[in-house]
Amino acid sequence: MICYSALFMVVLLLNNASRRTLAIVPKPTVYDKDSTACNMMHTLTYEHNYPTCFILIDSLTRFRLRLASQHPPIPQESKDKCIINKLRIEIMDGCDENADKLWPSDIMNESYNVNIEDTEISISSKEIWGALRALETVLQMVYKDEFGGNMIFKGSVEDEPLFSHRGMLLDTGRNFMPVETLRKMIDIMAMVKMNVFHWHITDDQSFPFVSTTYPELSDKGAYHPQKCTYDEIEVSDLLEYARLRGVRIIPEFDTPAHTLSWGKAYPDLLTKCYYDSTPTGELGPMNPANDSTFEFLKNLFTEVTSRFHDKYIHLGGNEINFGCWARNPEIIEFMKKMEIPRKYHLLANYYESKLVEIVKNYGYKDYKTAVIHVWKATDWETYTRYATTGKFNVIISGDWDLSDLYNEYDWTKYYKQDIREFGGTVEEASLVIGGEATLWGTHVDETNAITLAWPRGAAVAERLWSQKHDTNEEFSRRIGELQCRMVYNNIEAHPVNGPGFCPTKI
Repeated sequence: MICYSALFMVVLLLNNASRRTLAIVPKPTVYDKDSTACNMMHTLTYEHNYPTCFILIDSLTRFRLRLASQHPPIPQESKDKCIINKLRIEIMDGCDENADKLWPSDIMNESYNVNIEDTEISISSKEIWGALRALETVLQMVYKDEFGGNMIFKGSVEDEPLFSHRGMLLDTGRNFMPVETLRKMIDIMAMVKMNVFHWHITDDQSFPFVSTTYPELSDKGAYHPQKCTYDEIEVSDLLEYARLRGVRIIPEFDTPAHTLSWGKAYPDLLTKCYYDSTPTGELGPMNPANDSTFEFLKNLFTEVTSRFHDKYIHLGGNEINFGCWARNPEIIEFMKKMEIPRKYHLLANYYESKLVEIVKNYGYKDYKTAVIHVWKATDWETYTRYATTGKFNVIISGDWDLSDLYNEYDWTKYYKQDIREFGGTVEEASLVIGGEATLWGTHVDETNAITLAWPRGAAVAERLWSQKHDTNEEFSRRIGELQCRMVYNNIEAHPVNGPGFCPTKI
């Protein structure tokens, strides 16, 4: 009797799944769905005219593998009304990587159209990046019927992102994470159309980036000089891995604070802390009174800017211990000499302006055109108003911190946050170019990073991509299906809607 009840429940859920509606995350701008479901042949052919578009060739290879792994091939003798046997792709601007690689950027065009007809699926986009996003949409449109066949509804999709910057911050400075975890994070980001991997590489606790200019930074600053580092080849390979998925990698070397790991090899870079005119033996932020500090930074960032391809680099600049600066006699004398008032945020501004001048020499924009990252959850609206009033472009994290799991339903607070609603004018709101979910490493490592981030991070992805958002009830259904799709792809996605299971995995 017990076995029969369990079997009945599985069959019931499978039948419900076969009758489901579309559950794409993030939600497309326009979806016109027909009531006719077509079978997709496992002998699907792929038609395009871009033999040297290696991004497309690689993406189609992954498309085939994922289609086969998450959905079994359908019987050849299928008698459905329509059978899809071709996928055709057209890129209006073309795609030729014979001479130079194409890299994703802040101005890439990710819009696309998908049409599903009786015998074929056609994808059209202006640039290759839109085609990548379209392929992800198609994969989410395919479902398995009760007989094990790949099914997709006829219809059309028109889609484009709301924001150009849709990111995930991953902290590898507090807890080291192997490259395999970083790759998996990028894979999932691409699945939900996130396009910026903000790599918070270093922090107080460790310096895992292997610098060819200053190798002692990781030799002495990493948790282990070989096992817990990212060498030149690994970084280059990760950049290529992300490029093929349309994901930018923006590195962050956070200074002047969060640099204690730098001081393990080069203690003179940092400020010596004092108490009652006596050194405490502790070190604080970078020492801006020392010219050699900026010479060191110049040499390091010369290397960093040559190894990373994005036109943006994140300079950190948060959580500075002003107390250490305020008690250091060298700093006090330097501020007098430079006629900087004893207001230490002004010294921080001096440091940042010197650093911006350094990176500007390598093609980065000056301070006036910098992008401000509002990372604080508390009162993020006020900080955003400050930045936009100053005419700065802004990206916002705010309450999108995925580092803690309060309960399985806490994705609702991420879905609720609208980064356009901070009390600014229409002009100021237009300066918000996107946002990022954050995964800080204090209690996060390779064992729980994926589970904490997904599928909760998909709520952030939808708020950054979709023109309109749905009710929590409607999104709950879609994020639940997404969780199952992730499970089918061997992603350790945690349940987001309480008790249940992914039926076709049984």
